[in-house]
Amino acid sequence: MAFSLIIGSTFGMLLIFTKRKQQSANRFFGVLVLIVALWQCLVVAHTWGPWDSLGFLNWIPFSNLLAVGPCIYLYTINRTAQKKERGRKSLIHFAPLLLEWFLFFGSHSKGSLENYQTYTLFSSRFLVHLMAVVSICVYSYVSFKHIKAVASKKQLAEPPGDRMGLRSIARSILIFAGLWALWIPYALINYAGFNYYMSDYDFYPLYLVIWGYTVWMCARLFLKAEVVWIEKSRKKNSTPKNISDALLQQAKLLQRQMVEGRYYLNSDLTLQSLAAELTMNPHALSQTINDALNQRFSDFINEYRIKAVIEKLNDPQYANITVLGMAYDSGFNSKTTFNRAFKKVTGKTPKVYRAQLYNT
Repeated sequence: MAFSLIIGSTFGMLLIFTKRKQQSANRFFGVLVLIVALWQCLVVAHTWGPWDSLGFLNWIPFSNLLAVGPCIYLYTINRTAQKKERGRKSLIHFAPLLLEWFLFFGSHSKGSLENYQTYTLFSSRFLVHLMAVVSICVYSYVSFKHIKAVASKKQLAEPPGDRMGLRSIARSILIFAGLWALWIPYALINYAGFNYYMSDYDFYPLYLVIWGYTVWMCARLFLKAEVVWIEKSRKKNSTPKNISDALLQQAKLLQRQMVEGRYYLNSDLTLQSLAAELTMNPHALSQTINDALNQRFSDFINEYRIKAVIEKLNDPQYANITVLGMAYDSGFNSKTTFNRAFKKVTGKTPKVYRAQLYNT
């Protein structure tokens, strides 16, 4: 248990402070993991730690479960890039946490530390847990519906292939909520049969499953392979000096059209055929790729194909598909070309990349 707490807390801190593409969303998930870690500390300390000899710990609100649901929702909102909720607007979702603190300190104020294990405290803990479970289930359902709506309406600001990843996140959120919902039958047995006095040992199996799944989601989120794009290093004396703003704007438009149109999936794509699809002059298209993006046409197209392959590698629906099959499905028509392009973009062979991905 202590080992799991250390791992979970470490991943939570990494998600909060590591600069990544989805940092604004990851921070909320990192906070979620830290909240669950503190709650687990409370559970463990009650049964294993020197809780009785350190009475002042009873006055520290280790349990902040009413903040878990809002963290799930705010992670989802920021992850889908539809809108950002920060500052005061996001703090509104955490208002119920004040009620949890009020009940916590209120139950303590009616007795001394020596009378910590009181009926008032047990009943307030039951009420807080019940509200937390309801909050988690409601926020999880809203988050799930939001992801499904965004994906179905094709409103994502990210590449289309990432919708599969979001649907995987949606499933994980529902499973997470389902595990928390299992607390209700435990609590009913505690209330009806034991008048709130069941030992924490009796809840350990459920708590271990919840904590294990939380750590797994956190580790999967942090260690999930991301597409590595090669930044073309340009020597100062070889950098084109007179790239017009119009050409740079054309390059941005081209990149957006490649994502939206997914022309790279055509294994027979050529400069001429792409120019025809985009109603551009082939010479103008070549100039945009060569000068504004500083790439050759083949490298430009293959980067999008490699990104599509990596998205499939991260999608459980493609678990039974070979990497070569994913490559052919992403526009490659040659194993040699695919292996060379994959190594050039990621720095690893497809075999090594997939092995490292699955080992995480």
